Amino acid sequence: MKKLLMLCLSGLLLVGCSSASNATTEETTVPTETTTTESSEETIYADTFTSASLTRTVLSGNALDEANTALVSLSNDLATLADSQVEGYSAPESKLAQVMSVNPDGSIAMSTIHAWKVDAEAQTVTVVMTDGQTISNLVEAGKRGSILVHGDLYYNMHVEVADVVKLDYSDEAYNNGEFNVDYSGKDNQFAEYTVTLNILTIESTPLYVFD
Repeated sequence: MKKLLMLCLSGLLLVGCSSASNATTEETTVPTETTTTESSEETIYADTFTSASLTRTVLSGNALDEANTALVSLSNDLATLADSQVEGYSAPESKLAQVMSVNPDGSIAMSTIHAWKVDAEAQTVTVVMTDGQTISNLVEAGKRGSILVHGDLYYNMHVEVADVVKLDYSDEAYNNGEFNVDYSGKDNQFAEYTVTLNILTIESTPLYVFD
């Protein structure tokens, strides 16, 4: 009888130890919260249009005023053939410009032009171009491109189309001198476009390589 009683007490003691062990485990096993810290750092770009070139500077303030003055002085007068034949006319000493636009397939079109003129007060540039791929990408309001001019620095004007005037070819218009003095589309009877573009931003850089 005593042996049976001892066995029962031993069993109860083991059960009690097991319950205490489980309770202790349950109490200490508390889910640990994981805090995820998101980085608040933003990528810092060299300028508005490129992350690679530290030499390209988006102009503002006095630097922008100086660029506008330079671009006006480098501009053409957009003279037609008739204008150029008026007695006393003298063509300005203007610089060539590179007009760049985006082709339908995403590639870049570029044309070298003589007839371009900056209006610093209105912050516009007007170009006169014979029909071709580069200008055909810029004959709708809102289309964008860039115009590069080399003065003391290289100035890159990023532009958006505001107004388009198309002059279709006709012998009468050509003979009346209505086309630009440098118009070269007579043999193919190409149209001529006068496109005014808003200047969104002007960048400067000391060097571009075209050679």
